[in-house]
Amino acid sequence: MPQPDRGRKTAFYYALPAMAAAVPTIPAYVLLPSYYGDDLGLGLALTGAILLAVRIIDMLTDPLAGWLSDYTGRRKIWVGFGAVIAGIGIWMLFVPPDQPGGGHLFVSASILFLGWTLFQVPYLAWGADLSGDYRERTLITSLREGAGLIGIVIAGAIPVVMMNASRADEIRTLAMMTIVAGAVFVTILIIKVPDSAARPGRGRTADTQQAGVSLRARFTQSLRSLRQNRLFVRLLAAWMINGLAGGLPAVCFPLFVRYYLKLDTDTENALILLYFVAAIAAIPFWVFLAGKISKHRVWCVAMIMAVSAFAFVPFLSAGDWAGFAVICVFTGAALGADLALPPAIQADVDDWDRYRFHASRTGVLFALWNMTNKLAMALAAGIALPILGAFGLTDGGDENSAALIALVMIYAVLPIVLKAGAIGMMWRFPLDRVHQVAIRRRLARRTF
Repeated sequence: MPQPDRGRKTAFYYALPAMAAAVPTIPAYVLLPSYYGDDLGLGLALTGAILLAVRIIDMLTDPLAGWLSDYTGRRKIWVGFGAVIAGIGIWMLFVPPDQPGGGHLFVSASILFLGWTLFQVPYLAWGADLSGDYRERTLITSLREGAGLIGIVIAGAIPVVMMNASRADEIRTLAMMTIVAGAVFVTILIIKVPDSAARPGRGRTADTQQAGVSLRARFTQSLRSLRQNRLFVRLLAAWMINGLAGGLPAVCFPLFVRYYLKLDTDTENALILLYFVAAIAAIPFWVFLAGKISKHRVWCVAMIMAVSAFAFVPFLSAGDWAGFAVICVFTGAALGADLALPPAIQADVDDWDRYRFHASRTGVLFALWNMTNKLAMALAAGIALPILGAFGLTDGGDENSAALIALVMIYAVLPIVLKAGAIGMMWRFPLDRVHQVAIRRRLARRTF
């Protein structure tokens, strides 16, 4: 149930690691696929297949990490352990040997994503543990997401500042910054922020209190029972579909700029930075709008805006950086809603889960949320890169080649179709403000 107000300083200390964790987001999901597949000569098809395999394996660890975090009632130890593993993986993946093979990509990426899972899932659940107050939770979440966006912008700004540096030097710099900042901020987190889950009775959900039931059976039962939460399943499905719709352009972004628009690396870096700056600038607007109408409707409006912007992509031609910059502004603004609103809706669904099923399983819910996001990004890389490799995109060809047509289809047309499906799922989502207030009042009168 709700915890005491921990204060703004605690919320600030809690949010700091999100900045360091977000710095490698751009290279890990946007730059590294094309860097390994094209620049390092590993091949797009092989790179896409390896990243797909790694992320599928990685997804299997999310529910277990979330459940163990709930069951043990210890967030802090998992966060620290995961941060150390992630730091090792980042250096191995971002600073590869001169001619890395598929084995190096598989091992280093596996270590990185395992560390990310062990850090991120308990970290997200830790934020929910800090306070049960609605406004205090909003403060904690907004600071965390804001810090993450700052980290993303820093990552986008570094290549712009290092205009004459090679891609390898840019990625190495990002790795060093992530490791140093992560070491400092995670240490502050562990020292300054209380582990609110670490107290008697915490982490013993309704399905983990059964005497004589094995841990494996409890874990399986916890996951199976979540299928009965139709609101969670519906939101999770829309989140995954929209995540795939956002992941495809992210994976293809460097390839689209390089091979379709025929722009240089400096322009590519500037466009990436513009995209994320637009996301940050738009978040206050989406939050304001969500205060006037339902959050799920505002999210749908943002997705409609993104669909409208993607519709103009096929009309671009080589060298049209200005037109593409406008598209980046609108799709980036829509990304701001993707970052701010779905997690807030997820928090509402978490309250519903507590009310309906008499269980405290925040870690498991955040784990499945995190796993779905990973699945979307894995599918994006696994779909886009092998197809473009099969069409011989990096082998050259004129602007009318089948490879460039396939690139446009994957970058813009398929996301339009996917986002339309997510809009259809969320437009009439039944959990609005009125229902949420009623649920919270009932939870306030109940003890687990």
